[in-house]
Amino acid sequence: MAIVPVSKVTLYGIADHKQAVLDGLQDLGCAHLVNLTPGTGDGQPGRGYSVEAHKALKYLQACPTQRRPSRDARHFDFAAVEREALAIQQRERELNDECEAVRAAIAAVKPWGDFHLPSEDDLGPLRLWFYVVPHRRMDSVRASDLVWEVVARDERFEYAVVVQPDRPQGMPVSPVDLDPRPLSELTDHLQKMELELERLHARRIELTRWCLLFTQAMAKADDEAVLEHAGHQTLDDSGVFAVQGWAPRDAVPRLTEFAREHGLAVSVDEPTPEDNPPTLLSNPEPLAGGEGTVTFYMTPGYHTWDPSLVVFFSFAVFFAMIFCDAGYGLLLGIVLACVWRKMGLTQTGKRMRNLFLALVLASIGYGVVAGSYFGVRADQMRAPMGPILAPLQVLDPNNTNQMMLLTITVGAFHIILGNLITAWRFRRSSSYAYLAPVGWAAMILGGLIAGTQGGVAASLGVILLSAGFGAVLFFTSNRPLSFRPLDLLWRVLDGFKNLTNVSKAFGDVLSYLRLFALGLASGVLAATFNEIAGMIAGSPPHGVRLLAAILVLIVGHGLNFVLAIVGGVVHGLRLNCIEFFNWSLPEEGYPFQAFCKKASY
Repeated sequence: MAIVPVSKVTLYGIADHKQAVLDGLQDLGCAHLVNLTPGTGDGQPGRGYSVEAHKALKYLQACPTQRRPSRDARHFDFAAVEREALAIQQRERELNDECEAVRAAIAAVKPWGDFHLPSEDDLGPLRLWFYVVPHRRMDSVRASDLVWEVVARDERFEYAVVVQPDRPQGMPVSPVDLDPRPLSELTDHLQKMELELERLHARRIELTRWCLLFTQAMAKADDEAVLEHAGHQTLDDSGVFAVQGWAPRDAVPRLTEFAREHGLAVSVDEPTPEDNPPTLLSNPEPLAGGEGTVTFYMTPGYHTWDPSLVVFFSFAVFFAMIFCDAGYGLLLGIVLACVWRKMGLTQTGKRMRNLFLALVLASIGYGVVAGSYFGVRADQMRAPMGPILAPLQVLDPNNTNQMMLLTITVGAFHIILGNLITAWRFRRSSSYAYLAPVGWAAMILGGLIAGTQGGVAASLGVILLSAGFGAVLFFTSNRPLSFRPLDLLWRVLDGFKNLTNVSKAFGDVLSYLRLFALGLASGVLAATFNEIAGMIAGSPPHGVRLLAAILVLIVGHGLNFVLAIVGGVVHGLRLNCIEFFNWSLPEEGYPFQAFCKKASY
């Protein structure tokens, strides 16, 4: 777990060779360019393709049936594929909307039969009014003096036609409007539209063979836009140019060799504390999924540290404590197994797959320790599983005091870890500023011991609390350490200012109680659905009652499972990205974006 060290590399050359040099740098793909002409090359490069092209590709890629990708570009026409894909998409939308309208019209006309509405001249002053009347309200129709006729009946309604010049008065329901087309014409029209949809879908499948070439063409256009944007970031003066970028130190030899081959002058500088280089994270591939959970919220500053591995494991633990059920963990594992191969198609997918695997294993492990299996306690299970699983249960999720102590302890040590990491980063400070986070760690640990233990342990907690208070009071300031009265006074004032964060520390530790609360809520909901299903099924269960009980279990546990996932992700990340980062990662940076060619990949 590390932030990759970078160096500032500047290349100087003749202006006539600028385009070739930039193109070569883009081929190398190892530098994050720095804008040397502020005001002209600011912002992000535009896309080399239109929004419509992106929509067309997305539409083709979403097709459930894909043709084998073609690699022969001789018959590939980017603009034609884009136009046709968008035209098919638009026509499909129109046809689907019209099909829905025709299906609704068929459903409305079908009970009345296949007939043509007479024209206004055929009936003279009379009109036909159509009513769908419930059986229980037909008495009021029969009691009226209207001219009417029932043309159809079903188990709920009677379909009556009233002949009247004006809208009939006294009818129990409002008249319905029928499509003027006969049922046979509507059915034929629907069949024609469905046939056209099938032809469009077949053509869409045919166009999917161009997805690879289409993607490559878009990437090439994007590369050209990035190259053009890079041309505005160079410094040009008197027939020479300079291009500058941050590059990983292990890539510097490649850049110097590139400069030698192109006849360029090169200078390499190490970043100073005043510089703000981009952040490039590097972690072991099996654990690199933690990078996504970190950068989802913020990018660590270059001069800070990489929290990816800490977040990887702490997020898995917090998620498991909120899940608090081995059965749900196993179900999550089944879901992961179903998408395992699909997630392995990309590097990002592989990393997230490993993170999800950690969540599954942590959830199953914590669920076994908590003795909960789809809301059923291990000590309540019958043989053969009960005697096997019950000895593995260590925690009681319903024991409020035990679980509150556990979650507060977890939160305290998480915050302590953040402070100790901050102290390690500041360990070479001449002002002894690293002792302030050590003091906060001592205060939190001392408060935890004094508040939860008694006797000698409580006295030790008070000592830690007092020592931490003193460290924060005297070593928060960044001023040079001096024993002059005025300097000491300023250091004490800085310390008192920092001590106002006591309430924040207390609130942050208590914030971890959400792990207990959400885990308890999930367990209670699971147990409640089990009880409801048991009451419905009865003893012994019978037919429909058993089916209803199974339905309650599926719907209830499905809903609870989804809520547990949402809670685990949201609150598991929140505790890392807010409470933990507040004490360990105060500086935000920006990500390393290599100047490279997408089309090469």
